[in-house]
Amino acid sequence: MTETRRQRKAEWMALCRRGIREAAVRILSRDGAEGLTMEKLAAEAGVAKGTLYLYYRDKKELLESVKEESLKPMREELAEVLDGSLPPQDKIRQFVSRHLGYFDKNRDFFRVLLWDRQFAQAYFRHKQGSHYRTSVPKVAKVLEEGLRSGVFRPMNAVTVAAMLIESDIVVIAQRLHEEAPGPVEEDAKMLLDVFLNGISARRATSGRQP
Repeated sequence: MTETRRQRKAEWMALCRRGIREAAVRILSRDGAEGLTMEKLAAEAGVAKGTLYLYYRDKKELLESVKEESLKPMREELAEVLDGSLPPQDKIRQFVSRHLGYFDKNRDFFRVLLWDRQFAQAYFRHKQGSHYRTSVPKVAKVLEEGLRSGVFRPMNAVTVAAMLIESDIVVIAQRLHEEAPGPVEEDAKMLLDVFLNGISARRATSGRQP
């Protein structure tokens, strides 16, 4: 097989995979996780059931692929924020607000994918998960920038980065669990206030506040 033919085959397979994933998303959004069967997916995608198994071994592998592709834009957006040129405190604010806000854009779909299937804890919190593994060092780097510039007090940057991401995850899971959560901006503001200013009613009168 020539290089051109191999490339065309790879592109075709990628296109088919995307079509199958998009069909799965439509079913998940419409019928929930329980309504997603390989038979229904084949009909939705317009392919034979046997064709599905050329691309995905089973429903579990398919859902993992759907999950990864659905969260990929979020990872890219957050990485852009953390790697950008904003001051450290603004990067943290943007990270939290965009992380929480992403799941409100397609709330019904993410409730099925992340909450109903309990992917929130299994995926986000798993220390080997790609989101956790890449986000912690990036957030820690931002915190270290703030330490060097004097806007953050001394801390273990990696530990605090993990704490911030874990807190984000808790709020996301809670919002997906609630039928009518309040404005995402309020939860983002609360989380940021706790992390940037603490929970003490008597804040320090000396020192620089971010």
